Amino acid sequence: MKTLIFTLFAIHSATVAFCQTNQSMGDCLQEYRFDGKKLLLTDKEWKQRLTPEQYKVLRKAGTEPAFHNEYAENKAEGIYECAGCFLPLYSSTAKYDSGTGWPSFSEPICPENVSYHIDKGFFSTRTEVTCSRCEGHIGHVFDDGPPPTGKRYCMNSAALKFISKE
Repeated sequence: MKTLIFTLFAIHSATVAFCQTNQSMGDCLQEYRFDGKKLLLTDKEWKQRLTPEQYKVLRKAGTEPAFHNEYAENKAEGIYECAGCFLPLYSSTAKYDSGTGWPSFSEPICPENVSYHIDKGFFSTRTEVTCSRCEGHIGHVFDDGPPPTGKRYCMNSAALKFISKE
């Protein structure tokens, strides 16, 4: 467990350095790339690690209220990590104002850092986005975003931790 905590701290510390990605060319800085090692904790361990709101969103696929969350209006430069495991998920360079009241991004920081699942809740079929390392629910992706990707990654602030460039 000490090794896991040290590894997560080292990864978390590395994300303080700002990342510019060029996803159109398939580039992703190695220090941001998911290494394939999953973080598997018990429900009790997740409850100890996360705030109640983070637990509701990340572990129970909850949704925070639109326009009443921490990062929807954040314009600072930096990296958005998973609040559960500190895996870098999004760069502020891909963030835009979608008008939905949730933080929205045109692409993940590295394609392999997020995973996709069919979500048939709320009387519709959507694409759920989860963290590839801890499998926490972070939001949904839609095909109504701006060019060049046409994607809107609509994320929950409670599932994210912002690391400022400064």
